[in-house]
Amino acid sequence: MPNNDIIFSVKDYRGKEVIFTRKKWKQKKNDHPELQKKEFIECLKRAIMKPDEVWENFGDKRKRCYYKKYSQFTYAKAIIWIKHRPCQVITAFEIDTIKEINYPNLKKFV
Repeated sequence: MPNNDIIFSVKDYRGKEVIFTRKKWKQKKNDHPELQKKEFIECLKRAIMKPDEVWENFGDKRKRCYYKKYSQFTYAKAIIWIKHRPCQVITAFEIDTIKEINYPNLKKFV
């Protein structure tokens, strides 16, 4: 994949490469306008590299939810497809709660 097709590439807390493609960014930026803010993208990278919490995804165990505090009241959340190599950001957005806490059967990784 040419470099101009990738918004960013970082190593996650496990040392695995995670990419956010321009194609996926274009698909998601209108629904999640925070993806157009440089400071949010930087927080998103930190969420992947040094997350505050990582949870199993409720609907699909091939995905994980990475969280990082973004503001006093919100988190940056990245949903990562972990079965690909490299792993890929499926979507990302600002959210005020860690919803996975409400599901006792979900595994917390960090």
